[in-house]
Amino acid sequence: LLEEALRLGIGDMLIVLKDPEAVQSCIQAGVGAQVSLKVGGKTDDMHGAPVPIQGHLRTLTDGHFIENRPIHGGGHFFYQGLTAVVETEQKHTIVLTSLPMSPMSLEQVRSAGITPEHKQVIVAKGVVAPRGAYEPIAAKIILVNTPGATDADLSRWQYKRRRCPLFPFETNASYQCEGYVKGFMKE
Repeated sequence: LLEEALRLGIGDMLIVLKDPEAVQSCIQAGVGAQVSLKVGGKTDDMHGAPVPIQGHLRTLTDGHFIENRPIHGGGHFFYQGLTAVVETEQKHTIVLTSLPMSPMSLEQVRSAGITPEHKQVIVAKGVVAPRGAYEPIAAKIILVNTPGATDADLSRWQYKRRRCPLFPFETNASYQCEGYVKGFMKE
């Protein structure tokens, strides 16, 4: 998505990428330095190649943050590894983390000095986890199907065994509750 945003000339964008190698390069350069990095695309060959960026190293953090709201997954204390924030020449804010972290909390980027509400475009990788954090501040959520092991469009997968009808494949699907969890539903 970063590569496509660069190609289209999209500015004022926030994206978080796990790239421990780029974080180490940022640490060596120091806050305030101009950096030239190749970010992302280093985990496997399903997600594209590393993308070259140039920018100003704005912040380095220890990667710890606290989320006090109820969120997807239910945690409160998080660690995304050493973290660097690079402001690119194209006005992209790229948060580089040493460890993988689901984008389920605005505190992930606020802890690095970023106000996500001020961004025009925010890329939050995930289908469910980002919604609780980003829907309240987003004018619009756009699901994007990218290569990888997960997909926002379930119809793109082949199924050998599934019941029919089943939403979202058939819009007339209905669900009949055959039991209950005590205290969750009326008896």
